[in-house]
Parts: sequence; C-alpha cells; structure tokens
Amino acid sequence: MAHKKIGIITQRQSDFTDILAKTPTIQVQRIPTDEILNYDLDLFDALCILGGTEEVPLVLGAYERIKIEEQIDKGKKLFCEFCGSIADSFMLEPASTRFSRMVVAAKDETIPGLLEGDILDDQCNVHTKPLFANSQAAPLLVSKSFVNAHRHTKLEKADIQETVNWSLWFEKSNVLVAAFRLCNFNRARMAPMAKWHSLMTYILEWICEETVRIDVLEPPYHTVPFDPNKDFRAQLEASVTNAAAWFENADLLKQNGKHGIQEGLGTEIDPNGDQKRLTTVRTDCAGEAALFYYMHFLLTGDPASLERSDNLLTFCFEALQVKSGPFKGMIRWSEFAWGTCYQDDVARVLIPQLLKCLYGNTTEYLDECTQALKFLVDTTGTDGTRVSRTDLIDLDEENMKKLASEPGNLPSAHYNGFYFGALLLGWKLTGKEAFKAAGIKGLETLMSVYPETKREQSETQELCRLILPLAWLYWVTGEHVHRDWLYQVTEDLQKFKHSSGGYLEWDTGYKAACSRTENAECSLLAHNGDPVVDLLYSLNWLPLGFIQAYFVTGDPYFKQLWEEISQFMLTSQIHSGNKLIHGGWTRGFDVELMEVFGIPNDVGWGPWAMESGWTVAEIGTGLMAGLLADELSLHYLNSAS
Repeated sequence: MAHKKIGIITQRQSDFTDILAKTPTIQVQRIPTDEILNYDLDLFDALCILGGTEEVPLVLGAYERIKIEEQIDKGKKLFCEFCGSIADSFMLEPASTRFSRMVVAAKDETIPGLLEGDILDDQCNVHTKPLFANSQAAPLLVSKSFVNAHRHTKLEKADIQETVNWSLWFEKSNVLVAAFRLCNFNRARMAPMAKWHSLMTYILEWICEETVRIDVLEPPYHTVPFDPNKDFRAQLEASVTNAAAWFENADLLKQNGKHGIQEGLGTEIDPNGDQKRLTTVRTDCAGEAALFYYMHFLLTGDPASLERSDNLLTFCFEALQVKSGPFKGMIRWSEFAWGTCYQDDVARVLIPQLLKCLYGNTTEYLDECTQALKFLVDTTGTDGTRVSRTDLIDLDEENMKKLASEPGNLPSAHYNGFYFGALLLGWKLTGKEAFKAAGIKGLETLMSVYPETKREQSETQELCRLILPLAWLYWVTGEHVHRDWLYQVTEDLQKFKHSSGGYLEWDTGYKAACSRTENAECSLLAHNGDPVVDLLYSLNWLPLGFIQAYFVTGDPYFKQLWEEISQFMLTSQIHSGNKLIHGGWTRGFDVELMEVFGIPNDVGWGPWAMESGWTVAEIGTGLMAGLLADELSLHYLNSAS
C-alpha cells in the first residue's frame, strides 16, 4: 500500500513532526524553509508549514510564496501555522497570550471531542492576530482575554465576528490556518490534555486523511493516584524523596542555603515548553524551606539537610533582620523589597525556627525571634490585627505609635493567622506574656467576625489558614471556646471537600479581594462548584495544620484528616521526565481532570506556579510531620499551659 507523502516546511523537529514520523502509513519529508525552491511540491499529497518552532512568525519569500500558492490553487491541502501571511490572510505582530485562553467557536462535535465554548489553555503562547482573513470563513478557535470561567464559557457574537480574535480557521476549504504556535503542544503542556489531543487529532487526520494517534508521544507529566493496597508510609516517604529531589533538580538553593533560596518556577510556559524561573530570594520561602530540610533531617538523619536548614535560617536572621535603631527586629520581605515587612511572611520564618527550638531543645536564634515578634507587636493595632504590610519609606517612630493606637481592621487569616500562631508559639518558648496576649486578642478579634473574615483569595483559603493558629490557641489556653472554634472551622471546611480528598475553592458571595480580578492578583475560582483546588493559598497549609491539631488535641479525627489530605497530595504530585517539575506541586489543579488547570489571570502566580516555600516546602513539611507523629507529639503533652 502506498504511503501518504506529507511535505513539512519547518526549521526543526517538533511534537507535530514526531507524531507523523511515528505514523506507519505516512511518509514525512522535512523541507527547510530556505530550501523550498529545491523541492518539487507536486510530489506531496499534502503540505504543512510549521512556523511555530521559531520565535517569530515565518514570512515566505516571494518565489517561495508563489510555489505554495500554486499548490493551494491545485486544491492541495495545506496546514499553515504561525506564518505572517498565507492565501488572503495577513497577520499583525504577535502578542502574548499570558492572560488569554483559546475557546472553541465551532459547533459541538465539529471537532470530535470538543464542544462549543470549551476552554483550551495554550499557556504563555503568542498570537498573530489576523488583520485580514476570509470573511466567509468561521473560526474553529478564538483567543479571549481574562475568561471568567473554568473549563467552559459562552462566546459573544463579537468574539467570533472580529477576525483579530481568530486562532484557528479555514482560510479556504483546503487551507487550515493556526495563528499561534501549536506544533509543540505536548511539551508546552497545553491543557486540558484530552481536549488538545482531540484538536490535534482533527488537524492531523484532516491533513493526512489517515488515522493518527497522539499517544505515540510521552505525556509531559502525569500523576500517580494513592494506592490503598500499598503501604501508606512507603508511599509518603517516596513522595517526600521526590519533593527533596525537586529542590535539588530545580537548583533553587543559593550556596547551599547560605544566601537563601530562589522563589521557584513561574506559571509561564513558553511554546517550546520552557518554564520561567522566579529568582527572587524571599524570607518566607527561605524559612519554609528551612523547616522542610529540618523535618527531612529528623526523618532521615541526613546531616546535609540539617546543614541546609541551619544555613537558610542563619541567612534570614543575619542578613535580612534589622539589628538596631527604631525598627530593630524587623525582618525584610526579600532582597528586592528591602524595606517591606509582611507579618504573615515573617511568621513563616519564625515558626520554623521556633519549632526547631521546641523539637531540638535549643535556644538558637530565640532572641532574634523575640525581637522580630516585638517589632510586629509594636506595630499591631488596638484590635489585635496588623495592617497587611508596613514599608520603611512610610514608617517612622510617630507612625509606629499611630499603628499601635488605632485598629488594624484586618481580621484576615491570610494576612494575620500565622502571625497570631507565631505569637502563641513564641510565648511557649519565651514565656513573654505580651506575645500570648497579642495572639489571643488577634484570634478573638478575627473569630468575632467569622465566617465573614476579610478574604484574599477565597473562603476556602481562610478556613485552611485558621486550622494551625486555632490549634495553637487551644494549646496555649486550654479554653473550651477556643477548642470549639478549631472544630467549628474544621467542620465548616468539610463542606468543600471533594471525593478526590481535596477541598474545592469556594467563596460565598464572591467577597474575596482577588475574586474575578484583571491585571492584579486573582483567585483560581470563577464559580463556586468549579472542580479546582489551590495548592499555593489553601490546601498547602492543611497537612501541617491538621497534624498540629492532632498533636494538641490528641483526637484521632485530626490524624484521619491528615491522612486523607496526605493521600490527596500523593495523588496531585507531579511526576515527569522533566526534572525541573518532577516531585513538585503546582498552584492550580483540576480534581476531575487530575491535571494542572485553572484560570491564569493572576499577574504573578497562575496554575503552573511552583513555589519553593509556600507550596512544595509547606506540603512536604506537613507530610513529614505526620510521619514523625510519634516523636513530635511528645512535645505537646500537658499542652494547654
């Protein structure tokens, strides 16, 4: 049987060419773009122009264009991707799709497996908006910015009629045009994977008129579900090993932690599959990574992990803490924001060091923790809450007194919950009554308005962030009302629990500051009930929160909750041949698709963000704390005192 012969005009190999090369009924001939004139195009059954292997759109030379147009006029099929012009179409300069997603404009099942309104995320791609296109044509895909929907939306007439929105369309019956870089869809992690596979199957089978299988490509990543038939502890230990390897393979530590740690990976994945690195050195990430490495030392006995933990905390207290003057004790947010202080981020430096003091029976850096807490208390309002941040450019002794003489008016677990927890833990280690009083007052103020706390990302986030500080509140006071708060918040959180074991993002009344925003930080949630979880702002706090609640109360209920959220973390961890992402967790995760997917509208941290501190370290620490439960729980005996 004669094989179909497909001529592919492109500069280099891609996912597109790999699929065709692995299809036994197809013969592929790659034609470099500068050698088109050397080939007899009549010999091919169909042609593809793949400009998407390069950074700028392909513009055919005049003589090359004539040869291609002659083939079009003869009725030969042509798929043309990321070109400046073909047939009657003419494209504008490419624009980033960082805050855009593709939406299916074709009627249901025109493309098998796709429905009109389905959302397809092309990640951080580029779109050459067509200025001119066949006015008689109709788009198969359009590009739409800031889509306020999770997986499906409704297009307006203008979305379809304006040709500048078109991403994929038939310019002629035998010419299919893609105005974005599509050819490396697999390595670029376009999502949802099944939807992109349906689209690519349609394109390839249209051009080849043969059955084509997309699964000849290895997926860029996969997840491994928790297996109830295998040893739970062994699965957790393997997960921790993978998380520790992620830190190494991503090369985030600076001089083994002596100069801190980089923030992690951004959400931006370019059309070739390269992911942006977040190189900022932040105190919160350093502190959280320090606790991860300390727990790893306790679990494995690895002295290298203890050294990294010590290095990271030494960096925080020696390099980023103000040592004298009116701002003595202040811990800077980062090397970049030198004069900024977020109490929540500072707390995630203090809590790791205070837990090291508790578990290791040491007073190392306890004085520095005391100074940091004193600075925060001195700038906390009369209602026990602290404003979201302070900046030295606006801060002097008079303004410090002003902050302490009026309400902070911020009953927010996102901004103040862990700060209150650090105060209570600080009292446990230092006995300073001012810390105990401030921690109790802050949480009492926050709970006085519960559940109408000031939300940042979602209601789910607030509940997740309250578990740990409320557990420590009961640890400190032993009061039944404080115990009741812990159980109330925990029970309220169960309303959002999904069968996967994760807790869905939810925001009653959509009151969160970041709800449905544009050009700012933005929640992953479009509508309550969307099957999306947030492992940067919500679920990441739960493994450590639940196990600390178990340590304090001794109630097996919290141990069971820890086991269940840990099982979900096993299931949502990334496994990949790409060592840069293998072993990590991402911000956005769809619990029905079981893949990374969510609204990408946040200016800094979209679905594929992988934070060294907030996410990977927090989750890994919580998993290890549970594995060490028998040893660590001994430090909480006779706890309410």
